Amino acid sequence: MFEFDVVIGLEVHVQLKTRSKIFCCCPTEFNSPVNTNICPVCCGYPGVLPVFNEKALDLGTRVGLALNCKINNRIYFERKNYFYPDLPKGYQISQYKRPLGEEGNLLLNSGKKIGITRVHLEEDAGKSIHKQDYSLVDLNRTGTPLLEIVSEPDISNPQEAFDYLTQLKLILQYIDASDCDMEKGFLRCDANISLKRKGETKLGTRVELKNMNSFKGVRDGLMHEVKRQKKVLEQGQKIAQETRLWDENKCITVVMRTKEEACDYRYFPEPDLLDFCISKERIEKEKKNVCELPLVKKERFLKDYKLPEKEIDIIISNRVLADFFESSCNEYDDIKKMTGFFLGPFLEQINLLGTIEAIKISPGNFAKIVRYFAQGKINNLSAKKVLSSAIATDKDIDELIASRGLVQVSGEDELFAFIKEAIDGNPKAVSEYKGGKQQAIMFLVGCVMKKTKGKANPKVVKEMLQKALCQ
Repeated sequence: MFEFDVVIGLEVHVQLKTRSKIFCCCPTEFNSPVNTNICPVCCGYPGVLPVFNEKALDLGTRVGLALNCKINNRIYFERKNYFYPDLPKGYQISQYKRPLGEEGNLLLNSGKKIGITRVHLEEDAGKSIHKQDYSLVDLNRTGTPLLEIVSEPDISNPQEAFDYLTQLKLILQYIDASDCDMEKGFLRCDANISLKRKGETKLGTRVELKNMNSFKGVRDGLMHEVKRQKKVLEQGQKIAQETRLWDENKCITVVMRTKEEACDYRYFPEPDLLDFCISKERIEKEKKNVCELPLVKKERFLKDYKLPEKEIDIIISNRVLADFFESSCNEYDDIKKMTGFFLGPFLEQINLLGTIEAIKISPGNFAKIVRYFAQGKINNLSAKKVLSSAIATDKDIDELIASRGLVQVSGEDELFAFIKEAIDGNPKAVSEYKGGKQQAIMFLVGCVMKKTKGKANPKVVKEMLQKALCQ
């Protein structure tokens, strides 16, 4: 039995966050009625001329800089020729010889650097919708600005591919270059995988994997392919150079097409677009738009907040979340209580609303809720009620507490009558507690909380009950 090294390279297509297409003014709006966001330019009618979208250039440059790429100051577009029903021109405007950026790298959580061969701009094709007996074509996506990010074959296993994609997606979202919504097709990934015997330098025959609709799908598809290729090689057979599709339902890869030779796309310079130079000023402007990246933020948060790594990973999983957390901590410095309330009730509310964009509460008001809870002014239940009201409106916290009568009852004089009622009305629980069943006291605490409509301080209630039951 031979030992093999796994060699993986990834090609990621990401839709850039522009309002219009790359070479015309048609909108990039998702889910529009089929074949409505199209015009003669993106459909390639005779006599039309493309006009380059500068926003796509800026975002592409920003991504290249975030991935430590060398930005080519002079670039041009080329025609990549192939024929497919959803490619109305019969060619795609792309970049080949002089990509926007090259020779970059991406750092994984593990500390390993994955090389980035190139990042280049291109237009998307349309979408084929295959039915049982026929196919349909929707050209809405035709001409949507894409950035293709090609890694070096530095990835050594399927989990590393998953980590690479997770980190890449986070970087793209942090710098506001793309929404990266895989369900909408805003981020798509093809993988190239080969196996070679340990110690050998020559790479094995490469197989391309397509149709992986999630990062988990990429990992699972690659795991299956490792096992399949290993079995073929151990039987003394050769790996065929081919493109395979990942069948998520059956958890197998199936042949899509074989490749006897590399495709000849007959690239040549796009005659309708001039060569152009990217100015130093433009590159410097985009450097400033590359914010503190996720791994840098993670290291700083670990140092500043002394929180467990798992908690930090959740906090930095979204730039808006991370910035909100940091601003809230600047308002109230009890990090432990801030983190507990942030990762608990706050994220719960975000999940209920479905999007962080719906959150209107300011970091200052959020910090005030946590501070009042920590100081005993409101209890945990009241704090959650106030948060629920404030999160979508950002109303004044003091007004919310007063209007809903949520100020916590902590005074012994106020609570004494409720404590007496709970003891007198529940002799069984009292007997169980005095008989050694410590948990019985929580039933009595619940009775007091119910009588006070949740406004009592449960800690004070428990202490008063323990004191009363020991007499």
